[in-house]
Amino acid sequence: MRASLMVVSFFVGASVASVPLQGRAQSSTSPQFVQTYRDWNLYTYDNGDGKVCYIASEPTKEEGNYSRRGPAAVLVAKLPMDPPNEQVSVQPGYAYLDGSNVEVTLGSNTYALFTRGEHAWAMTAEDDSKLVEEMKKGTEMSVRGTSTKETYSVDTYSLLGFTAAYQAMRDACG
Repeated sequence: MRASLMVVSFFVGASVASVPLQGRAQSSTSPQFVQTYRDWNLYTYDNGDGKVCYIASEPTKEEGNYSRRGPAAVLVAKLPMDPPNEQVSVQPGYAYLDGSNVEVTLGSNTYALFTRGEHAWAMTAEDDSKLVEEMKKGTEMSVRGTSTKETYSVDTYSLLGFTAAYQAMRDACG
């Protein structure tokens, strides 16, 4: 199950990389911007198997010892498959070091995400659920990752608007 989620998340992540977070409406196979909820944006598109909905946010603060990188984002997607069909992923704007984990910190809790290329995902569907619940309760979270060049980044994300965006995503994709 996790492998099939990764494929869709890779497409979602790649789509976000090519579309500004407040981009204009495009064809149904490209992400269509729906609405902003404070610091989170809702998008939808049809992937051929059904409607995909996701929310995304950019960091409010970027730190680290890197010299340059592409746009970073955190996404939560609702996929057109039987539950569990919601997934948290991170796109740092660079390729992760092979075999490295990403640390997501929400309050006093830290979660490990596994990496592949330019994306990181929660280890299990249960971890996805825990992350979402923590994100609903929090006001910010940090994401720390290591690149293939062995540089690191620590990005801080605002969670203001997350709960409203998450509910709108669930409503949009039933």
